[in-house]
Amino acid sequence: MEGYKSYQAFLKELAAWGDKAVLGKTEGWDLQKAFDALWKRGEEGVGRGVFSPFLYVVLGAGLGRGEALFLAAVLYWEIRAAQSGLKQGEGFSLSFWEGFWNGRGDFADELFYQANPLLFQWEQGREIGKTFVRMKERVFLFLSKGILLEQKIPGMYWYSHSGGQLPYLGDRAKVHPRISQCIRQAQGKKVCCLHGRKGSGRKLNYAYLAAEQGKGLIVARYEALESPGHLQEIMLERLLRHGLLAIELPKEGAEGALELLDWMEGEETVFFLGEEEEYAFFAGKERQYLSFAIPFQEVLKDKKMYWEMTGEYLWESQEDRVEFLNRYAFLPGKLRGMLELGKAYARSDGREGILGQDLRRAVLQWGGHSLQKYAKKVEGVYTMEDLILPAVQKEKLFHIINRVKNHKHVYEEWGFLAKSPYGNGVSMVFAGPPGTGKTMAAQAMASALGMELYRVELPSVVDKYIGEMEKKLNRIFEEAQKSMAILFFDEADVLFGKRTEIKESNDRYSNMEVAFLLQKMEEYEGASILATNYLQNFDEAFRRRISDIVDFPMPDAQSRERMWRTMVPPRLPVSEDMDYHFLGKQFEVTGSVIKNALLYGSFLAAESQEQILTMDMALLGLAHEMEKSGRKLGREDYGEYWPRVNQSLG
Repeated sequence: MEGYKSYQAFLKELAAWGDKAVLGKTEGWDLQKAFDALWKRGEEGVGRGVFSPFLYVVLGAGLGRGEALFLAAVLYWEIRAAQSGLKQGEGFSLSFWEGFWNGRGDFADELFYQANPLLFQWEQGREIGKTFVRMKERVFLFLSKGILLEQKIPGMYWYSHSGGQLPYLGDRAKVHPRISQCIRQAQGKKVCCLHGRKGSGRKLNYAYLAAEQGKGLIVARYEALESPGHLQEIMLERLLRHGLLAIELPKEGAEGALELLDWMEGEETVFFLGEEEEYAFFAGKERQYLSFAIPFQEVLKDKKMYWEMTGEYLWESQEDRVEFLNRYAFLPGKLRGMLELGKAYARSDGREGILGQDLRRAVLQWGGHSLQKYAKKVEGVYTMEDLILPAVQKEKLFHIINRVKNHKHVYEEWGFLAKSPYGNGVSMVFAGPPGTGKTMAAQAMASALGMELYRVELPSVVDKYIGEMEKKLNRIFEEAQKSMAILFFDEADVLFGKRTEIKESNDRYSNMEVAFLLQKMEEYEGASILATNYLQNFDEAFRRRISDIVDFPMPDAQSRERMWRTMVPPRLPVSEDMDYHFLGKQFEVTGSVIKNALLYGSFLAAESQEQILTMDMALLGLAHEMEKSGRKLGREDYGEYWPRVNQSLG
């Protein structure tokens, strides 16, 4: 049997077939056999490269033989109605269908009233109780003219298109072969849910699954679905444009999943995207629940995948590429976004290749976290050159910076990860009196590493209700992981009191809180810092779980002199009588006191006619700061400058 040479030839013969069915049959002519012949010739035409929208819809919607006949009858009626100008009138009626179907009883009623809601819509006629069927306009245009209008539907987007090149999917994240096998083996209708963290490769796995069927992937967000009708629009788009639909469920998604199963009752397989925690719900007797998960920790260890991914981009220096991979531990979805943003930054600077500075900037912009809900971002204004510390402490800080940079290299490339089952985060204690530079050092480290710094006030995290602190800390570390931010836990003394014998249940719980925080710091892939004024509060058990302890001592005279000199802004006019040596030698104060004294003195300078900072103003600023801490400076403190200060004090 010769196939149709064009789809229009198929439609022409479909119209003749319908005319015979409606106007009177020729003797020996059978409606169903004639339709089978139409179908066969359509298949032959497809085999010769003639695309048939009619066959495409029938197969894509999974229509049975009777349903395909019904579709053909409605298509015939719609074409003739359009030609005769009746398209705006009442639609395809049950009586017309029964005559067309030659009065085959209840089966005709079933086909009419249970027609596929993706393709048809029902309307009430002018007469009470009379119902009509209309083919949806997009379906009619596609079936009658081959016109497929692209439609933008809120709440959905195309993740991939058929025939497109899919990104590399690492072996540790590859789940789609197992999903495909289970779907083939499972009997009846199914609901498939792929769990995992955002960015772990859930959508990419479904895209590969769709590609196996020659389809693209459509993703719809459950929160954006307004009604069953809204979902039907998306499902029709999926049908007409040859896609596989996956619905992204919210974190608490079991209830929503059950609702969607009712809305998608006719679907052979429903595909869900779940969060990290698996949902436990009853899919019903008619569906089998298939659950799959992507272990994000395993994905993070897939060095080949990350190497392949970064290899798709041009780099100014391979050293920057290696350093980026060694320093950060992001899931592939987030990393892809950062690489794209880094490429955009490079091009905006007139370069094709990516530099390390482009990626550091992209990390800060692409974090996508909500840390600001639980912590305060500290804008870094200091560098390591600004730090005035003894050589031993400063060398230790540089060592920690390099430790963060080479963290993945040592643990993964050299194999220490297998020897460290209890976590390998870079955790530190900064210990020293207030104002000795702990926060400043954290800012300088963040600047050197190109990372965000967030300060967590531990007193605000500690909760009187058992279990609440753990919940808060979990949220903090989860959000920090999204950008690998440095966490700076200030006022740690509120929690890290020196442990004594456990006498009450509250003592035991306090120790549990400490242990939990230390555990989270060990597990965290980034860097975390505990700041304390009293290192003696940290007993041996605590210290063993910390990577590094940096002591911030009171500055000596030489360091204080350097602080007085370097904390003066370059544009601040300073009198020639400023005696930095005397200030550093005479007053045993911290860097924060020096900064505040200079600031106070500068405001005095702004009030003066000369607009210049003098030695007297600096001393008055120092006196102001000392009084705040309960100490009043006297004649001996001011030494040779006492007469001048005494006169200024009036």
